Amino acid sequence: MRYRVLGPLDVQGPEGPVALSPKLRDLLATLLCHAGRPVSPGRLADVLWAGRPPGAAAETLRGYVHHLRRALGPGRLASHPAGYVLHVAAGELDAAAFTAAVGRGRDAWAAGRPREAAEAFETALALWRGGAAYEEQDHLAPVHQEALRLGELRLSAVEESLEARLALGCDADLIGRLRNLVRLTPLCERPRARLALALYRTGRTAEALEVCRQGRHLLAEELGLDPGPELTALEAAILCHDPALTTHTAPGLILST
Repeated sequence: MRYRVLGPLDVQGPEGPVALSPKLRDLLATLLCHAGRPVSPGRLADVLWAGRPPGAAAETLRGYVHHLRRALGPGRLASHPAGYVLHVAAGELDAAAFTAAVGRGRDAWAAGRPREAAEAFETALALWRGGAAYEEQDHLAPVHQEALRLGELRLSAVEESLEARLALGCDADLIGRLRNLVRLTPLCERPRARLALALYRTGRTAEALEVCRQGRHLLAEELGLDPGPELTALEAAILCHDPALTTHTAPGLILST
């Protein structure tokens, strides 16, 4: 069985796609957010009916569970003294594979292996099929929280992937992606600093300084703040053409010197 949630919910069985009704998809999404852990019938009813379960909710929920069990096959959705447990084997859930790949990337980066880190982050990001996790079940409270967590981890993985590629000297190839990231997170200083660094390294000093200037203006206009030490140090280093900026190593180490 394969469960894909990094985009619209998709379930693939041994014989192909598993068709589920909207309510069964909601039930499955909720159980996937708690994979391997029991969820009480009361909690499931609150989620499925947005805190207002009907009088026959318990019986209706048992019917949903019965139909979902038949759709998924034996041994996957089990009863438990505390409720129902969805058993998901290793490699079956793309969100778990994504989280594990990000962890491998972070371990490799911390160990000073930027190429391995970049490959792990790219592997993680390639699992996404849409703009948000659980796209069609985001209205369910626990699913919404899990989708937010995965979305934040995705954004961090994008930043960390670019960081690793920058350390490998892929400056020119990264400028477009860094510009997109700055557009998505205009008040975040780190992506802006990485863009300015990549521009400087490719001989576009004026553009690099303009990126820093725009960041300073936005922070003052939107938050009433001055740039942090990282962006400030980078701008100063660009102005004096610090030779350390052209050394391809971990960018965080470059900008802290």
